[in-house]
Amino acid sequence: MKYTEFLQTIETEITSRLDDNFKLSIHPVEKNNGNVYDGLMIINPKFNIAPTIYLNPYYHWYLDGVSIDSILDAILSTYNQCKPTEDFDIGFCKDFSKAKDKIIIHLINYEKNKKMLQHVPHIKYLDFAIVFQLYVGPNLPEYGTITITDALFNSWGADMEELIRVALKNTPEILPFSLINMAEFISDKCPEYAQTLKEMGDFEDLPIYILTNQRRSNGASAILYPGILRSISKKLGGNLLLIPSSIHEFLVMPLDDRIDIHNLSEFICEVNASEIRDDEILGERYYIYDCKTDTVY
Repeated sequence: MKYTEFLQTIETEITSRLDDNFKLSIHPVEKNNGNVYDGLMIINPKFNIAPTIYLNPYYHWYLDGVSIDSILDAILSTYNQCKPTEDFDIGFCKDFSKAKDKIIIHLINYEKNKKMLQHVPHIKYLDFAIVFQLYVGPNLPEYGTITITDALFNSWGADMEELIRVALKNTPEILPFSLINMAEFISDKCPEYAQTLKEMGDFEDLPIYILTNQRRSNGASAILYPGILRSISKKLGGNLLLIPSSIHEFLVMPLDDRIDIHNLSEFICEVNASEIRDDEILGERYYIYDCKTDTVY
């Protein structure tokens, strides 16, 4: 079954399993790094919001031999976990005085998102772009954000300095940082990745940490939290090596002479190609935090 036929089959079969008052819509959704996915929306007319379920991964399930019935069950299970239970009031978005306490930062790759960045307020930082979002997680069944576009930002009448100020204040409060010992985490979650690190040198003997937020979602922006790198530097005793593992986290470790940093950029690219989803890639090289100047380069 070709992909277009798969989409049609999913739409037809899901429709047959739902009450007649439900409506379905499949539409392309542009995601991070210019990736476009096909999103299925199951719309309950009782509510003004609906979750988007991306179908591309399910087609890979089908190609791997999973039956259509099992895929349909999985899609409906996902919907039932995320379906709305009440209307969502988006009125606060239009008023900066109401929205400003929900504004947070998000770190993405600059080059891979140039097209999108033409339409959103942002700040270039190293090889990244800092963009801004409205955090609406408490008002939805799951973690949710709304990207702040130029149109929305301009309607507020606020200036960039104010946007940056409130976002840097809000983000650590809404999404507190989490510093996780990598050796313990990776041995459970990614044993093959752990082996790759070991083959590069004595990484298992170094204190390596995952810096993210407590939701472990879009947590790479935690490196921008005021004072966070200075605090980690004091804990680890000097300059830091920073590796953009994905949009969800940075790997942080002491800048140790046992590490061959000259091969790290190649290693990061290899990991991106084999381990990281295209829409979650953040960067392709390492960075250094200088504790004396409190700067990253």
